Amino acid sequence: MRSPVTGKVVLVTGASRGLGRATALEFAAAGAHVIVTARSTRGRSTQAALPQTSVEDTLEALRAGGGQGEAHACDHTDAAQVERLMLDLRARHGRLDVLINNAWGGHDPVNEAARGREVWEEPPEQLRNMLLGGAYSDALTTLLALRHFGGAVGQVLCTTWHTEEPPGWLPYEVSKAAKNRFVYVLGHQLSGHGIPVIGVAPGWMRTELMETHHTPQELDGQTETPHYAARGLVALAADPDSLRHSGQVLDVGELADLYGITDLDGSQPQWWRAHRSGRS
Repeated sequence: MRSPVTGKVVLVTGASRGLGRATALEFAAAGAHVIVTARSTRGRSTQAALPQTSVEDTLEALRAGGGQGEAHACDHTDAAQVERLMLDLRARHGRLDVLINNAWGGHDPVNEAARGREVWEEPPEQLRNMLLGGAYSDALTTLLALRHFGGAVGQVLCTTWHTEEPPGWLPYEVSKAAKNRFVYVLGHQLSGHGIPVIGVAPGWMRTELMETHHTPQELDGQTETPHYAARGLVALAADPDSLRHSGQVLDVGELADLYGITDLDGSQPQWWRAHRSGRS
């Protein structure tokens, strides 16, 4: 049976590892032509402490599974690099059906020795990194895509996170709130053009970063793989009526309810929903 995303041109940013890599693989498996971007290339990783995966590795993996795609090195906080990317994609494909803003540089190293226990002792560059690598990256990539494709991008999906109550780490909370507001505002502004702008918030994913900072015991039984959210993104891209969700941030558990998606083991984790109810 032909998938609704077969033949679609899909751009996945930040695809060298984690959710971006899983998303690229899931879209490729569904028949899309997947363009993957990342700052981490072979021999030049942005996270030395993590497994040395690269954008080229993601491309090889999706092709090994029978998928089609291409890889580009790109820092999505750099306007010149994003401009070159969009010019190349327009020349090669003439259209962009799905843009997935997943790039995230917020956990780039900061001076840990400068961090204190009080909020005013937080290194200010941490918030800068998270705003640049989050909302700014999403906005820059989306607006340049719309400009170069004449406002005809099919769908804009942004990976994000629900802000917590009570709030958590200040730089992270502020950066995610900015991403979520970007989804809301741009969704409103593009409603007349029929372009859905939707945020997708995973639960606690077993990414390389999480596995580095948490023990197996901490992660056991309350986490999900990145493929769970990735399958939710594919389901949204396949939904002809996804405009009804525009401007919203949807939990992956909500997407599981809507579309029947499951994680790799067949489960439907509802970690964030349980987390929210436990704090209410």
